[in-house]
Amino acid sequence: MEKHFCTCVHIYNPKTRNFLLINHRKLGVWLQPGGHIDPDEDPEESALREVYEETGLKVRLLGKRLPGPNDFIQPLAIQKDYIGGGHDHLHIDIVYAAVPDGNNKLIHNKREASNLRWFSLEEILNPSFDTFSSVREWCQYIDGCYPDI
Repeated sequence: MEKHFCTCVHIYNPKTRNFLLINHRKLGVWLQPGGHIDPDEDPEESALREVYEETGLKVRLLGKRLPGPNDFIQPLAIQKDYIGGGHDHLHIDIVYAAVPDGNNKLIHNKREASNLRWFSLEEILNPSFDTFSSVREWCQYIDGCYPDI
C-alpha cells in the first residue's frame, strides 16, 4: 500500500482551553490542520506551513527539543491513518501540539476547509460531534498536559 508522510497539529489556546479545528472539505468532519510533508521540508516546517495555509495562524510547536545536531521538537506521536474512499493509501502522521504565536486572526482557506472555528473540549468530547476518536483522544490528552502554558 502506498504511504504518505504527513504532519498534523492540534492547536490549543490555553487561555480559553479551546482547540482550533477545520471542517475537512473532502472528509466532511472536524479535524486538526495538517497535510503532506513536501519533498523539501522537514516535519516542523511542514507542520507550521500547513497550519498557516489552512488557518492563517502562526503557531509555536510545543514539546521538548531533542538533543543532537538536528534539534527537532519531539512530536507527541507518530500514527497511521488509513485513507479510503477509492484513494486507498496510508498516512503516516507526525502529531504535534501548538499554541498561537502572536496574531490570532483566523483566515479561512476555502480550498482546504469548508469551515474553521475554536471548540471547547466538552464540545469535542460530545459523542455527536463529527470527528474521529483520535482527535478526541489527542485534545483530551493535550488539555491535561498543557492547562497552564
